[in-house]
Amino acid sequence: KMAIIFWSEFPEQVDWNKVNREIDFDIEIYVACKDKQEYLAWKKKIKNKHIDVGAWPILDKKDGYWFSGQTSKENIDKLDEFKDVDVKIDIEPKIYHGRYSNIKTWLWLIKWYVNPGKNKEHLLDKIKSLKSSVIISGFFLPRFFRRRVGMEANGKKNFICYSTVGRIAFPYYKFMIKKMSKDNFYAIGLTHPGVFGNEKAYKHKEEFVKDLETMKKLRVKNLVIYSLEGIIKRDWLGIVKDYVGSF
Repeated sequence: KMAIIFWSEFPEQVDWNKVNREIDFDIEIYVACKDKQEYLAWKKKIKNKHIDVGAWPILDKKDGYWFSGQTSKENIDKLDEFKDVDVKIDIEPKIYHGRYSNIKTWLWLIKWYVNPGKNKEHLLDKIKSLKSSVIISGFFLPRFFRRRVGMEANGKKNFICYSTVGRIAFPYYKFMIKKMSKDNFYAIGLTHPGVFGNEKAYKHKEEFVKDLETMKKLRVKNLVIYSLEGIIKRDWLGIVKDYVGSF
């Protein structure tokens, strides 16, 4: 059986009444939040026995938004609030300014490799101290790169396999998934633009179905979908439900 996990980067855009009403199969949702109080407020809106809710801690954009060795110790220590909550933590360099572009992103990643940040060990120790279930999420980069920047932190691993950002990379993702543990988490998308606001999302539901079928063929056990708000807005819950029912 495959586990279905949704990221929700913009929980304020989700119709939670629709979620509560229509989801009748087991899922996990990780909601973006800046502190535990915000997480608990979102969790309170979910009244459905089929849904487990975890936290996705984020920072203010001025502080980097995601977590990495470039994050200040003070901001890394904000993870203490979530020590008894299931979390997914994005290990990515500080968010860059302006709109999303592939070229900008590659330059940003190369700079990160050169300078992983002085607080990498502090971040790794902090993650290790969390008592709950931790998913470490990041780009599907070679292992030497992941190790250098701290993406091999203690916890389950989620790898980003977004075809909308560049389907040209999909054969690489498939090749890597075949070699790696099926217990890892693999994320497909995007059903909705991300934090930059201009990331490409699926144009047609057929593209989404194609990615679902690919993950099924690869026998992925933990499938992540970005994002819940995209699925709800586009009325694609039925597609996910049919997919779950095909196992």
